[in-house]
Amino acid sequence: MANIVGIDLGTTYSLVAQFDETGRPTIVRDEEGNNLTSSCVASIEGEIVVGEDARRHWANAPQEAAAYFKRKMGTSQRYSIGGQAFTPTQLSARVLKKLAAYTTARTGPIDHAVVTIPANFSHEARVATMKAAELAGLEVRYIINEPTAAALYYAYEKKISPGVYAIYDLGGGTFDISLVRVSGQDVEVLTSNGIHKLGGIDFDEILQAMIQEEYKQQTGEDLENEDFTPLDAEEYKRSLSKRDLVARVRRRAIPVTRSVFEERISSLIEQTALLCETTMEEAGVGTSDIQGVILAGGSTRMPIVQRTVQEVFRKEPISTVNVDEVVALGAAL
Repeated sequence: MANIVGIDLGTTYSLVAQFDETGRPTIVRDEEGNNLTSSCVASIEGEIVVGEDARRHWANAPQEAAAYFKRKMGTSQRYSIGGQAFTPTQLSARVLKKLAAYTTARTGPIDHAVVTIPANFSHEARVATMKAAELAGLEVRYIINEPTAAALYYAYEKKISPGVYAIYDLGGGTFDISLVRVSGQDVEVLTSNGIHKLGGIDFDEILQAMIQEEYKQQTGEDLENEDFTPLDAEEYKRSLSKRDLVARVRRRAIPVTRSVFEERISSLIEQTALLCETTMEEAGVGTSDIQGVILAGGSTRMPIVQRTVQEVFRKEPISTVNVDEVVALGAAL
C-alpha cells in the first residue's frame, strides 16, 4: 500500500497526517512526540536548524533566523541566515524536508503528498509551494485549499449533515473564508475569499506593543524586544483566552486584560467579519441558508473570534479541540 501523507505547511506551525492501521486520519508525531513543527529556520552554531529550537533562536536573535516566510511565498524576498541568502521557497523546502525526515523515520518512505495552501494564495505562491516540495524531494499529488481540507475532515470524521457550510480559517498568518456544500463525504467549494496577511502574528505584535507601552509609562524607559519577545507575547495571548493576567517584565508587574487586548485587535477581527458578509453576498447565500460554521486554525480559540463568528452567521460555530490539526487531517483524506 502506498505511503501517502497530507501536509499542512503553515505560517507558524506545520504538520503531517496520514491514515493509520484502523483507516482513520491521524497526525504523525516528530522525534520528540510533538504534533506541530515550528515553521522557522535558523543558523545555530553554524548549523541550519528547523523547528522549535530555531523559533526560540529567532525570538532572541531575529537576524540569525527567519519566520513567517510563508507570507512572502512567490515573491523575490531574500532572508540572510548564517551568511547564506534564502528565498521563501527555499526556507519552506527546509521545513518540508524536516517533516518528511521524521515521517519517513516513523512510517517509511513517502510515495506521494497532498499539500495545503491558503485559499487566497496567488498563482505565484502556489507555484512556489510546488517548487518547495520538489526541492524537499516530495512528489506532490495535489495542492488543495486549507478550508477545503478542513471541510473534508468534518465531512468524513464528524459526518456533518448535508448542506452549505462556512469555513472560517484563522491561523498564524492568514485568514480564509470559504462556503462549501457538503453531501455525505463530497465537498463542493462554492466560493472563497481571504486576507493574505492577517493572523496570529499580528495579534502577538499588538500585545507586545501593549506591554512595551505600559512598561514605558511605568518606567519612562524603552522595553527591548529581547526582554519581552514575540514568543512571550504568543504565550500571554493564549492565556488571555482563559483569564486576565499580569505580565512580569524586569520585575515590573504589567496588568493585561482581555477586554483591552480585544479592543486593540477589534479592527482586525472586524475585517474578517466584513469579508464573511461580502462572501455570503457574492454567493447569494444568507445566514438562514448556512447549515453550520466550521472553525479551523489556532487563532479561532480566541473568545472574540468565536463571538464574532456567532454574530455574523447567527450560529454557534462548530469546533474541535484540534483546530490546529484539521487541515492536515483533511489533506490526508
